[in-house]
Amino acid sequence: MRLLLGLAAVLVLAGCGAETSGSGKPAAAGVLAAPAPPIVAVDEAPPAELQRVLDEELGHSSAASSGIDTQEKTVTFVWGGTSTTAAPTAAQLAEARAQLEEQRRALEPAPDSTPRVVARLPLADGGDALFVVWHNRDGRLCTYTNVTHASGGGGGMGGPCAEPQGMECAQICLASDGSGTVAADDWVVSGTVAADADALDVTTADGSTTEYPLAGPLLDGDRRVFMLDLGAQDWRKLALVRGGGVVATTTMPAASVASEDCDRKAGPMPLPAPQSGTAAPPESAAQKAWQDAFQACLEASGTTP
Repeated sequence: MRLLLGLAAVLVLAGCGAETSGSGKPAAAGVLAAPAPPIVAVDEAPPAELQRVLDEELGHSSAASSGIDTQEKTVTFVWGGTSTTAAPTAAQLAEARAQLEEQRRALEPAPDSTPRVVARLPLADGGDALFVVWHNRDGRLCTYTNVTHASGGGGGMGGPCAEPQGMECAQICLASDGSGTVAADDWVVSGTVAADADALDVTTADGSTTEYPLAGPLLDGDRRVFMLDLGAQDWRKLALVRGGGVVATTTMPAASVASEDCDRKAGPMPLPAPQSGTAAPPESAAQKAWQDAFQACLEASGTTP
Protein backbone atom coordinates (compact mmCIF):
# COMPACT_ATOMS: atom_id res chain seq x y z
CA MET A 1 0.00 0.00 0.00
CA ARG A 2 1.61 3.23 -1.12
CA LEU A 3 -0.41 5.69 0.97
CA LEU A 4 -0.61 5.63 4.75
CA LEU A 5 -3.12 7.77 6.61
CA GLY A 6 -2.97 8.92 10.20
CA LEU A 7 -1.29 6.81 12.84
CA ALA A 8 0.89 3.83 12.09
CA ALA A 9 3.24 1.61 14.05
CA VAL A 10 5.61 1.40 11.08
CA LEU A 11 6.34 4.12 8.56
CA VAL A 12 6.54 2.90 4.96
CA LEU A 13 6.96 5.39 2.14
CA ALA A 14 6.50 4.35 -1.47
CA GLY A 15 5.99 7.54 -3.42
CA CYS A 16 8.34 9.41 -5.68
CA GLY A 17 11.05 11.74 -4.49
CA ALA A 18 11.44 15.34 -5.57
CA GLU A 19 11.28 15.73 -9.33
CA THR A 20 14.20 17.42 -11.07
CA SER A 21 13.80 19.09 -14.45
CA GLY A 22 16.40 18.23 -17.02
CA SER A 23 17.84 20.31 -19.84
CA GLY A 24 17.47 17.79 -22.61
CA LYS A 25 20.78 16.11 -21.85
CA PRO A 26 21.33 12.78 -23.65
CA ALA A 27 20.06 9.64 -21.95
CA ALA A 28 22.69 7.65 -20.06
CA ALA A 29 24.80 5.09 -21.91
CA GLY A 30 24.23 1.40 -21.24
CA VAL A 31 20.45 1.70 -21.10
CA LEU A 32 18.65 -1.44 -22.24
CA ALA A 33 15.79 -1.04 -24.71
CA ALA A 34 12.49 -2.82 -24.06
CA PRO A 35 9.06 -2.82 -25.70
CA ALA A 36 6.30 -0.66 -24.25
CA PRO A 37 4.50 -2.30 -21.30
CA PRO A 38 1.33 -4.14 -22.46
CA ILE A 39 -1.08 -1.55 -21.04
CA VAL A 40 -4.66 -2.07 -22.22
CA ALA A 41 -6.89 1.02 -22.46
CA VAL A 42 -10.38 0.44 -21.02
CA ASP A 43 -13.32 2.54 -19.87
CA GLU A 44 -15.41 0.72 -17.32
CA ALA A 45 -16.74 0.86 -13.80
CA PRO A 46 -14.52 -0.69 -11.11
CA PRO A 47 -15.34 -4.32 -10.21
CA ALA A 48 -17.67 -4.63 -7.22
CA GLU A 49 -14.94 -5.56 -4.73
CA LEU A 50 -12.69 -2.72 -5.89
CA GLN A 51 -15.62 -0.30 -5.68
CA ARG A 52 -16.15 -1.37 -2.06
CA VAL A 53 -12.48 -0.65 -1.33
CA LEU A 54 -12.73 2.75 -3.01
CA ASP A 55 -15.86 3.61 -1.03
CA GLU A 56 -14.07 2.81 2.20
CA GLU A 57 -10.87 4.64 1.19
CA LEU A 58 -12.83 7.72 0.14
CA GLY A 59 -15.00 7.72 3.26
CA HIS A 60 -18.28 6.82 1.54
CA SER A 61 -18.91 3.74 3.66
CA SER A 62 -19.91 3.41 7.30
CA ALA A 63 -17.16 0.79 7.50
CA ALA A 64 -14.53 3.39 6.64
CA SER A 65 -11.95 3.83 9.37
CA SER A 66 -11.03 7.24 10.66
CA GLY A 67 -7.39 6.19 10.52
CA ILE A 68 -6.95 7.29 14.11
CA ASP A 69 -6.15 4.70 16.75
CA THR A 70 -5.31 6.19 20.11
CA GLN A 71 -3.80 2.88 21.18
CA GLU A 72 -1.01 3.16 18.61
CA LYS A 73 2.44 3.78 20.04
CA THR A 74 3.71 6.04 17.30
CA VAL A 75 2.22 8.71 15.09
CA THR A 76 3.04 9.10 11.40
CA PHE A 77 2.18 12.25 9.48
CA VAL A 78 2.39 11.29 5.82
CA TRP A 79 0.33 14.24 4.59
CA GLY A 80 2.92 16.99 4.33
CA GLY A 81 5.88 14.63 4.61
CA THR A 82 6.71 14.84 8.32
CA SER A 83 6.87 11.98 10.77
CA THR A 84 7.82 11.14 14.30
CA THR A 85 8.25 7.91 16.23
CA ALA A 86 7.42 9.41 19.63
CA ALA A 87 4.27 8.49 21.55
CA PRO A 88 1.53 10.80 20.22
CA THR A 89 0.49 13.77 22.32
CA ALA A 90 -3.00 15.24 22.32
CA ALA A 91 -1.76 17.99 19.99
CA GLN A 92 -0.25 15.43 17.60
CA LEU A 93 -3.49 13.44 17.57
CA ALA A 94 -5.41 16.62 16.75
CA GLU A 95 -2.94 17.43 13.96
CA ALA A 96 -3.22 13.89 12.58
CA ARG A 97 -7.01 14.15 12.54
CA ALA A 98 -6.80 17.50 10.76
CA GLN A 99 -4.41 16.05 8.19
CA LEU A 100 -6.72 13.11 7.61
CA GLU A 101 -9.68 15.39 7.05
CA GLU A 102 -7.66 17.56 4.67
CA GLN A 103 -6.61 14.51 2.71
CA ARG A 104 -10.12 13.07 2.68
CA ARG A 105 -11.43 16.31 1.17
CA ALA A 106 -8.60 16.35 -1.39
CA LEU A 107 -9.45 12.81 -2.54
CA GLU A 108 -13.23 13.22 -2.60
CA PRO A 109 -14.59 12.88 -6.16
CA ALA A 110 -16.46 15.81 -7.69
CA PRO A 111 -20.21 15.15 -8.07
CA ASP A 112 -19.81 14.72 -11.83
CA SER A 113 -16.64 12.58 -11.68
CA THR A 114 -17.26 8.92 -10.89
CA PRO A 115 -14.14 6.73 -10.50
CA ARG A 116 -13.53 4.77 -13.71
CA VAL A 117 -11.01 2.09 -14.69
CA VAL A 118 -9.08 3.50 -17.66
CA ALA A 119 -6.18 1.04 -17.98
CA ARG A 120 -5.27 -2.53 -17.16
CA LEU A 121 -1.83 -4.16 -17.05
CA PRO A 122 -1.54 -7.98 -17.24
CA LEU A 123 1.11 -9.20 -14.79
CA ALA A 124 3.68 -11.94 -15.35
CA ASP A 125 2.25 -14.14 -12.59
CA GLY A 126 -1.26 -14.14 -14.06
CA GLY A 127 -2.59 -11.26 -11.99
CA ASP A 128 -3.35 -7.77 -13.17
CA ALA A 129 -3.22 -4.12 -12.17
CA LEU A 130 -6.18 -1.79 -12.68
CA PHE A 131 -5.73 1.99 -12.95
CA VAL A 132 -8.69 4.05 -11.72
CA VAL A 133 -9.09 7.82 -12.16
CA TRP A 134 -11.43 10.64 -11.16
CA HIS A 135 -11.25 14.38 -10.46
CA ASN A 136 -11.76 16.01 -7.09
CA ARG A 137 -13.90 19.08 -6.41
CA ASP A 138 -10.99 21.34 -7.42
CA GLY A 139 -10.57 19.56 -10.75
CA ARG A 140 -7.29 17.90 -9.71
CA LEU A 141 -6.65 14.40 -11.04
CA CYS A 142 -6.85 11.53 -8.54
CA THR A 143 -5.73 7.96 -9.26
CA TYR A 144 -5.93 4.58 -7.57
CA THR A 145 -3.96 1.48 -8.58
CA ASN A 146 -5.32 -1.92 -7.59
CA VAL A 147 -2.77 -4.73 -7.96
CA THR A 148 -3.74 -8.39 -7.74
CA HIS A 149 -0.93 -10.96 -7.69
CA ALA A 150 -1.03 -14.72 -7.28
CA SER A 151 0.89 -14.18 -4.01
CA GLY A 152 -1.01 -11.18 -2.67
CA GLY A 153 -2.24 -7.71 -3.48
CA GLY A 154 -1.50 -4.06 -3.04
CA GLY A 155 -2.29 -0.64 -4.34
CA GLY A 156 -3.22 2.83 -3.25
CA MET A 157 -4.04 6.43 -4.00
CA GLY A 158 -1.94 8.67 -6.20
CA GLY A 159 -2.08 11.53 -8.65
CA PRO A 160 -1.76 15.28 -8.14
CA CYS A 161 -4.71 15.39 -5.72
CA ALA A 162 -2.88 13.02 -3.33
CA GLU A 163 -0.14 15.63 -2.85
CA PRO A 164 -0.48 18.75 -0.69
CA GLN A 165 -1.39 21.95 -2.57
CA GLY A 166 1.72 23.41 -4.15
CA MET A 167 3.60 20.08 -4.04
CA GLU A 168 1.75 18.31 -6.85
CA CYS A 169 3.73 15.86 -8.95
CA ALA A 170 4.32 17.25 -12.42
CA GLN A 171 5.99 15.49 -15.38
CA ILE A 172 6.59 12.28 -13.42
CA CYS A 173 3.74 11.24 -11.11
CA LEU A 174 4.50 7.58 -10.38
CA ALA A 175 4.65 5.31 -7.33
CA SER A 176 5.15 1.59 -6.75
CA ASP A 177 3.19 -1.10 -4.94
CA GLY A 178 4.40 -4.49 -3.70
CA SER A 179 2.50 -7.73 -3.47
CA GLY A 180 2.68 -7.60 0.32
CA THR A 181 4.66 -10.83 0.50
CA VAL A 182 8.23 -10.10 1.54
CA ALA A 183 9.55 -13.52 0.53
CA ALA A 184 8.23 -13.17 -3.02
CA ASP A 185 7.54 -9.49 -3.55
CA ASP A 186 6.43 -8.34 -6.98
CA TRP A 187 6.54 -4.60 -7.63
CA VAL A 188 4.33 -2.61 -9.99
CA VAL A 189 5.04 1.06 -10.73
CA SER A 190 2.08 3.09 -11.99
CA GLY A 191 0.78 6.62 -12.43
CA THR A 192 1.12 9.28 -15.09
CA VAL A 193 3.88 11.04 -17.02
CA ALA A 194 3.92 14.05 -19.32
CA ALA A 195 2.01 13.23 -22.50
CA ASP A 196 4.60 14.78 -24.82
CA ALA A 197 7.47 12.55 -23.59
CA ASP A 198 8.71 9.61 -25.67
CA ALA A 199 10.07 7.13 -23.14
CA LEU A 200 10.84 6.44 -19.48
CA ASP A 201 14.18 5.12 -18.23
CA VAL A 202 13.67 2.94 -15.15
CA THR A 203 16.63 2.13 -12.90
CA THR A 204 15.86 -0.69 -10.48
CA ALA A 205 17.36 -1.82 -7.17
CA ASP A 206 19.89 -4.06 -8.93
CA GLY A 207 21.39 -1.03 -10.71
CA SER A 208 20.18 -1.85 -14.23
CA THR A 209 18.39 0.76 -16.37
CA THR A 210 15.79 -0.06 -19.02
CA GLU A 211 14.05 2.34 -21.40
CA TYR A 212 10.34 1.84 -22.13
CA PRO A 213 8.44 3.65 -24.90
CA LEU A 214 5.32 5.48 -23.65
CA ALA A 215 2.10 4.18 -25.17
CA GLY A 216 -0.51 4.26 -22.39
CA PRO A 217 -3.86 6.08 -22.71
CA LEU A 218 -3.97 9.87 -22.43
CA LEU A 219 -5.61 11.71 -19.50
CA ASP A 220 -6.65 15.37 -19.46
CA GLY A 221 -4.72 15.92 -22.69
CA ASP A 222 -1.37 16.41 -20.96
CA ARG A 223 -0.83 13.20 -18.97
CA ARG A 224 -0.22 9.63 -20.10
CA VAL A 225 -0.81 6.48 -18.06
CA PHE A 226 2.30 4.42 -17.34
CA MET A 227 2.22 0.98 -15.67
CA LEU A 228 5.08 -1.52 -15.45
CA ASP A 229 5.53 -4.92 -13.81
CA LEU A 230 8.97 -4.67 -12.19
CA GLY A 231 9.09 -8.16 -10.69
CA ALA A 232 11.31 -8.55 -7.62
CA GLN A 233 13.31 -5.32 -8.19
CA ASP A 234 11.59 -2.06 -7.24
CA TRP A 235 12.59 1.18 -8.96
CA ARG A 236 15.24 3.54 -7.64
CA LYS A 237 15.43 6.28 -10.30
CA LEU A 238 13.10 7.37 -13.11
CA ALA A 239 14.13 9.56 -16.05
CA LEU A 240 11.69 10.98 -18.57
CA VAL A 241 13.02 11.15 -22.13
CA ARG A 242 11.91 13.47 -24.93
CA GLY A 243 13.67 13.72 -28.29
CA GLY A 244 16.53 11.54 -27.06
CA GLY A 245 17.26 13.76 -24.04
CA VAL A 246 16.33 13.51 -20.36
CA VAL A 247 13.84 16.24 -19.40
CA ALA A 248 12.93 15.21 -15.83
CA THR A 249 14.15 12.77 -13.21
CA THR A 250 13.02 11.55 -9.81
CA THR A 251 14.81 9.35 -7.27
CA MET A 252 13.17 7.23 -4.63
CA PRO A 253 13.58 8.89 -1.22
CA ALA A 254 16.30 7.38 0.95
CA ALA A 255 13.71 6.66 3.66
CA SER A 256 11.66 4.58 1.20
CA VAL A 257 14.74 2.63 0.10
CA ALA A 258 15.65 1.97 3.73
CA SER A 259 12.10 0.88 4.50
CA GLU A 260 12.13 -1.68 1.69
CA ASP A 261 15.58 -2.94 2.69
CA CYS A 262 14.61 -3.22 6.36
CA ASP A 263 11.35 -4.95 5.45
CA ARG A 264 13.32 -7.65 3.66
CA LYS A 265 15.80 -8.00 6.50
CA ALA A 266 13.08 -8.24 9.14
CA GLY A 267 11.04 -10.76 7.16
CA PRO A 268 7.26 -11.16 7.39
CA MET A 269 5.63 -9.47 10.36
CA PRO A 270 4.14 -12.08 12.75
CA LEU A 271 0.36 -12.33 12.57
CA PRO A 272 -1.70 -11.46 15.65
CA ALA A 273 -3.08 -14.33 17.70
CA PRO A 274 -6.73 -15.25 16.98
CA GLN A 275 -9.05 -13.16 19.14
CA SER A 276 -12.70 -13.66 19.97
CA GLY A 277 -15.07 -10.71 19.77
CA THR A 278 -14.32 -7.37 18.15
CA ALA A 279 -11.51 -6.18 20.41
CA ALA A 280 -8.16 -5.61 18.77
CA PRO A 281 -5.72 -8.41 19.65
CA PRO A 282 -2.94 -7.42 22.04
CA GLU A 283 0.52 -6.99 20.62
CA SER A 284 2.46 -10.24 20.94
CA ALA A 285 6.09 -10.52 21.99
CA ALA A 286 6.93 -11.68 18.45
CA GLN A 287 5.24 -8.65 16.92
CA LYS A 288 7.01 -6.29 19.30
CA ALA A 289 10.36 -7.95 18.51
CA TRP A 290 9.66 -7.52 14.79
CA GLN A 291 8.76 -3.85 15.19
CA ASP A 292 11.83 -3.23 17.36
CA ALA A 293 14.08 -4.89 14.78
CA PHE A 294 12.48 -2.96 11.93
CA GLN A 295 12.77 0.36 13.77
CA ALA A 296 16.39 -0.34 14.74
CA CYS A 297 17.17 -1.06 11.08
CA LEU A 298 15.56 2.23 10.00
CA GLU A 299 17.45 4.19 12.62
CA ALA A 300 20.72 2.55 11.59
CA SER A 301 20.09 3.67 8.01
CA GLY A 302 20.19 7.30 9.11
CA THR A 303 17.04 8.16 7.17
CA THR A 304 14.59 8.64 10.05
CA PRO A 305 13.93 12.13 11.43
